[in-house]
Amino acid sequence: MKHYARKILCLLLAVSMMISLQGCSALKEMLAEPTERHYAGDHKPEWGEEPTETEETEPTETEETEPTETDETEASKKPAPTQAPDDGKYINTSRELTYPDHVASFDEVHPKHKPGSLKGQDAVNRLNEVEQVILKNAVSCYVDADILFENPEKVGITGIDPTKAWGDVTTPASKYPEKKAFYEKQRDLLLEIDFETLSGDDRICFDKLLYDIEEDIYAYSYTAFEYYTMIFNSLVGPQSEVLFLLDVFTFENLKDAENYILVLKDIDRYYDQMCEYEETRAKYGFASSPESYEAAAVTFDNLVQQKDDCFLYQSFEERLDKIKGLSSSDRARLIRENEDAMKNIVFPEFEECAKRMRALKSAGGRDAGLTEYRGGEAYYAILNRTQTNNGATIDETIKLLDKEIKKTEKEMSELMSRRSEWKDEYNARAYSKGSVDKNLDFLREAVKPDFPKIPSHEYYLMEVPKVFQESFSPAAYLGFHLDNFNSNVIIVNNRSVDKNFGITCAHEGYPGHMFQSLYTRSKTKHVYMYVSGSTGYKEGWATYTEYYSMKYFSGNGESDAVKYARADDRLSLLLSTRVDYGIHYEGWSLEESVSYLNGHGFFVTKSSFSKFYTLLVTDPCYYAKYGMGYVWTQNTMDNMRKQFPKATDKQIHTAYLDSLTGTFEQIEENMKKLLK
Repeated sequence: MKHYARKILCLLLAVSMMISLQGCSALKEMLAEPTERHYAGDHKPEWGEEPTETEETEPTETEETEPTETDETEASKKPAPTQAPDDGKYINTSRELTYPDHVASFDEVHPKHKPGSLKGQDAVNRLNEVEQVILKNAVSCYVDADILFENPEKVGITGIDPTKAWGDVTTPASKYPEKKAFYEKQRDLLLEIDFETLSGDDRICFDKLLYDIEEDIYAYSYTAFEYYTMIFNSLVGPQSEVLFLLDVFTFENLKDAENYILVLKDIDRYYDQMCEYEETRAKYGFASSPESYEAAAVTFDNLVQQKDDCFLYQSFEERLDKIKGLSSSDRARLIRENEDAMKNIVFPEFEECAKRMRALKSAGGRDAGLTEYRGGEAYYAILNRTQTNNGATIDETIKLLDKEIKKTEKEMSELMSRRSEWKDEYNARAYSKGSVDKNLDFLREAVKPDFPKIPSHEYYLMEVPKVFQESFSPAAYLGFHLDNFNSNVIIVNNRSVDKNFGITCAHEGYPGHMFQSLYTRSKTKHVYMYVSGSTGYKEGWATYTEYYSMKYFSGNGESDAVKYARADDRLSLLLSTRVDYGIHYEGWSLEESVSYLNGHGFFVTKSSFSKFYTLLVTDPCYYAKYGMGYVWTQNTMDNMRKQFPKATDKQIHTAYLDSLTGTFEQIEENMKKLLK
């Protein structure tokens, strides 16, 4: 599977990567050392026409509406699709690849297992051994190790070659059997454990490891899974964050700085691999649209424009200043080597990428939902399970999602019937305490009665410079060096700081992303539990706590005005999530997606929604990880409150967090044990 989509934790848990890199020196304002230290994602996407700041907006009545029902070879520079393995039902794709002939059931991917024979310390030792092997396989390159850990050797990550700093992008089809066998071996070693004898976070880690390994075994069963999606997506592709990642590297000694130069030089090889992937993908018949390739090329054009005026030149020198005892000769040498690598390797490589993406515009491709590809529905099922952290089928997921949409619309309709009682409160709402740090200070104290304690920590604030504010999320939490509680950054877009910005601070800070990250790291000895990908868990928690935190800013607590504001935001999220499933499972067009949204009381046009439609088509499950992550989180909380009516919210939230970052099915089972 593609390395760029590996399950290791994304640095930016909630950043929108819709950044137009048109002012590299201006970006330095955001990435510079913050001036103030504080001791103590991806915001959810939005779409549609928004009122101006001067408009006084009242809630509009939403009719209760039933959801709409709808029945590794060498790449050529001039790719030509190979013959299709079907009769025209699907987009023509290569016969050289293997495809599933059905959507695998949950039991096929995750069969039931009998306990093994290893017990006691032998069982724990085996679990730790498998975890270490999986970690080393996942954190296999210098870039990952250096960013994820301050001291990677302390978690067993050693011997990584900095000359191949970025690792490999893809797994060639010829290597699929080898990768599948690797995961099958680790699964078999795990299954020798009598898992019923494990307890605490050992049992939780066992369940999570086994689940993820079985997903990998299935994912490496069909080589077509490698090619359904584009790497260089103009909105969320790796080129959108590469400059930011380069500024994260810190220098403690001469070797760190020299290794950084190797990281720069390896961009040539690594981005060549990604270009080769895109060319091979097009050759196999999975070509994207000319518009998508042009948009990707433009992102590289914007990078190339920074060749002579990039913040990384100054940033490099500032990081050298922190190396104690660095000689003047070494400093001068490193500065020369850095500039040479940037101007003669990094930026020329980006220029080459732009040319190669434009060359693919003649491949005759188009952006299509996964249902239009042979085996695409099976691939979407993988994404649905892994991105939403739940084993439900697509049909089951859509059924629940439609139910939640209908329930939300009904709640809004009922609230509207007595609007006169809360209209003034709604219009006057101000879910904020002012500045970002004031909101975070307020929330840190406000959440204490309802949430558990978190470790002592530090965080920094960074501001998005004006040049990027239009295309950047309202805010983002950045967690790196996960073995250090003090490595936390909250990036703020001042353009989005409005009278309700406090709930955004709740999503990113307390009790959202930063809170959850710190708590999880403090509650388990198993590193895998906080570096493995659990996107639906993380985004579900942050969205749930954002909605929960509205009451902290309301003078009337859980008033009807708060309930309406929450439901209104939730409906937007759920409907956009439903479009995600509509596109990739039911084949919805842009027109059908717009019609669906307007049928639920929203006013969008093809023009206003087209950017987000393209994002959904080219990045399957983009909305689903937010929407269904939230739905499963909320359902889990509701189920536990029904089963344990005497439990306080603090007890419910503590049990949820103590259950760690497994699937929602696993979390519910663990919560039942903890709440008894």
